[in-house]
Amino acid sequence: MERFARFIVTFRWTAICLLLAMSCAVSSPDAKASDHVPLEIIWQQVPSAPAVITEGPSVGEGYLQRTTDWLISHLPEFHHEIRVMPVPKVLDEMAKGQFICSNFLFESALRSEYMLFSDPVMELHPIHLFIAPEKLPDLRFAMRDGAVDLGLLAGQDKLSIGISVGYRFDEGLVPGINDFLNAHMTQSAGTTEMVVRLFDVRRIDGFIAYEVNVNYYRETAQLDRDTVAVPIVGVPRRPLPVSCSGDKQQARKIIDAVNLLLSNPENRREIHAFYTRWSEPAH
Repeated sequence: MERFARFIVTFRWTAICLLLAMSCAVSSPDAKASDHVPLEIIWQQVPSAPAVITEGPSVGEGYLQRTTDWLISHLPEFHHEIRVMPVPKVLDEMAKGQFICSNFLFESALRSEYMLFSDPVMELHPIHLFIAPEKLPDLRFAMRDGAVDLGLLAGQDKLSIGISVGYRFDEGLVPGINDFLNAHMTQSAGTTEMVVRLFDVRRIDGFIAYEVNVNYYRETAQLDRDTVAVPIVGVPRRPLPVSCSGDKQQARKIIDAVNLLLSNPENRREIHAFYTRWSEPAH
């Protein structure tokens, strides 16, 4: 009898353990489902026409704005949020390890320490010096092989040239940029729009900007004064990728998904059209 009683007790505990195990097995799909909550991507955006256009007849047609929208629509496996963040702020947040993605930032050795980069999403044309035609003779002394040398331009006292504080160059890549930025004839302004306005009202003789900026301000009737585009020594085309910071495993998932999209030539053509809307306007 005693052995039988022990058997009954053992059987009961075995049954209880089996029931508990079955309960865990039934509940495990829910636990796994919670692990599959879509990853949320926070996308940086900077209101700066024509990259991002927030007002006027071309609202929503910014080339980086449309690129972000395109990426969101083609990455349905993720949740998405767009946040307006100036470049200095987003770089600080990304360096601190915040999980953020952007298609506004160029790749560099320093940024590679805390960001992952995709293949180039698009390639931006080089920045140029745009100068009034009547001022071209005064620029001859600073020309070298058909392009203006900013180091030579820094030492003159005839031409006032405007530049947005948002532009930064690599001294090794653009000879003389530091001297130019500190020259007394260089006029710094907060935005490209402010620089263009100074030029249009003849407060300065020229300005440094992307051609897409000039095309946008002409189309929106904010620039009437004639300009001549002069290449700058050492300024190349710039590939623009998607960059992600924060958890490397999560960032890698996004970068891999973006690269997969970019491997399709048709997708690349669609994105390229957002840029050529402003770099090669039809009208």
